[in-house]
Amino acid sequence: MLINYHWTKRLTQAVVAASALIGIGLGGQTVAHASTLAIPDISEWQGKLSSSQVANLKSQVSFVINRRQYGSSYQDLYAANNTSLYVKYGIPFGEYDYARFTSAASAKQEAKDFYNRSNKNAQFYVLDFEENDVTSGTTNAAVKAWYTEMSALTNKKLIFYSYQSFATSYANTARQSFDAQWIANYSTTPTISYALWQYTDHNYLSALSEYTDNSKAVTSVHPITWWTDGVTTALDHVTYAYSSYKAGQHIYLHKGATKYTDGSAIASSDRQKFYKISKVKSLTQSKSQQALYISALGKWVLSQDATGYWVGQHGAFNLTHKLNIYSDAALTKKTGSYYVAGDKVTGKVVKAPSGHSYRIKTNLGYISGNSKYSDHAYYESLGSAKQITTKQKIYEYTKSSFKKSSRSTAVKKGTKLTVTGVKKRSTGSRYFVLSNGKYVTALQSHVTE
Repeated sequence: MLINYHWTKRLTQAVVAASALIGIGLGGQTVAHASTLAIPDISEWQGKLSSSQVANLKSQVSFVINRRQYGSSYQDLYAANNTSLYVKYGIPFGEYDYARFTSAASAKQEAKDFYNRSNKNAQFYVLDFEENDVTSGTTNAAVKAWYTEMSALTNKKLIFYSYQSFATSYANTARQSFDAQWIANYSTTPTISYALWQYTDHNYLSALSEYTDNSKAVTSVHPITWWTDGVTTALDHVTYAYSSYKAGQHIYLHKGATKYTDGSAIASSDRQKFYKISKVKSLTQSKSQQALYISALGKWVLSQDATGYWVGQHGAFNLTHKLNIYSDAALTKKTGSYYVAGDKVTGKVVKAPSGHSYRIKTNLGYISGNSKYSDHAYYESLGSAKQITTKQKIYEYTKSSFKKSSRSTAVKKGTKLTVTGVKKRSTGSRYFVLSNGKYVTALQSHVTE
């Protein structure tokens, strides 16, 4: 956990500790480690993490421990960015303070600064005490002052981190107050009691494309759930429900939907009905990564409790999955033909015989109207910029029927056009109204907002 210019000191401490421990047993502690999933500690040295990195990291870690500050005088450059991404992608995490306090008084202030700067979604907080900067009073008194102040600020778990030799020499009394011990020893297992063992500084994480420090949890002391405080981790191999809904889409609320996101009960009379989504928000709860606000109910529902369908007419659809074509709306008789992802199909939305779902009727038959398998091919609302750019040559029309006889002007690819509205035909297809009173297509394959 040391920054670069402390590397030599860190290596020396590890070697000295290892030399002193040769031949010494484990003091009776039963060591039962968790799975092979990583428990990395991350700081600005790993850089500003991206959304894709953290999304991929979720399946590779049990939890993450992120540096927040290097004493009161320095905040980690990317702590705010990185921890907000852990929250977004549902990765449990703790935060640590690399101690630089010089007395009990400055330790108290450092604890205040650490807590105030921290992401309050952290499951636990860590004091990383591995350098003796104390010039007034004792190191034990300073560590105890940090612990006491943090205990007054939060009821979350407080963890002590250090090398074994340093922990026993400079904080052997004060560290006993902490909820758990996180001990570093790269050559052998620690011989003092510990709940988390930092055993290497060279564990490769493919999500980050680099090496990090890594630790193992002693599950006989504390299970992984103790550290994550109930947050779903990759150990659970959760398969999340479709969670990419958009405001304005429709969902069918399942019969088995029993609770809203706030835990209140969903009345049975409100289930097995279609609703329009008013707004959406990201969250990680149960098997969902999205909540859907239903104005008709005045409540947020989990994405796992709904299935999205196209309702009303949209004209044409861009398919995102391979879809079999059926000869009946119940989708029981395959024709043997199918569409593939990337196809644009024109079709009419019809309700299935069960009344619980919708289909798209094309000139070849019926396909699923589940909105996770397709997207509407036309822009259906006006963007805030009120401007579109042509992606290919298109025509302006004087009439909304778009008959060849009403073509007015050819518009070259890359031309910007000012629009005043989006209109819908009875078939569901859309067209833009231009500021000059003429009309152009609203097909997303032809123009972009």
